[in-house]
Amino acid sequence: MQTTDTQSSATPTIDADLGELASLLWETIRGLKQGTSRPQEFYDAVAHESLGPRHMPALMAVGLAGPLSVTELARRLGLELSSTSAIVGDLSRAGLLERAEDENDRRRTIVAVHHDHAEIIGAWAAHALDPLRVTLERLTPEAREHFMQGWRILHEEATREPVNPDCEHDH
Repeated sequence: MQTTDTQSSATPTIDADLGELASLLWETIRGLKQGTSRPQEFYDAVAHESLGPRHMPALMAVGLAGPLSVTELARRLGLELSSTSAIVGDLSRAGLLERAEDENDRRRTIVAVHHDHAEIIGAWAAHALDPLRVTLERLTPEAREHFMQGWRILHEEATREPVNPDCEHDH
């Protein structure tokens, strides 16, 4: 089938979509980071402990999901278990998370938001994700399925092991 100039010019090229997506991505990430202020408890802990932006995803994940094993938290964050354990240790020393042995498997450590801060951190985490929730709610089920499929593909590509360009030239 032959397309007319009108039809082909109405469909953006991959490069045009790529340019727009890159711009939207950076602006969106910046907006999500700036869109919600951190709870005062976090600022108080920062003043006394060595906490920073790398601790926020762990605090948010546990605040949203409730108690998690350190292994499950590492999986959700896409971090090594040792890195996640260090972050959990920092947040625990700051009084924001509490650790306990899993009653069913004593080798596992379960982390939860400290009961003194659970309500405020849970509300903060939910509020921080409001733009994502509203976006999903605004989409039709079919559009939401496609949107999620696109994000899964992007995640897969972004987390793929990098190819060493030097190795390609050795052949």
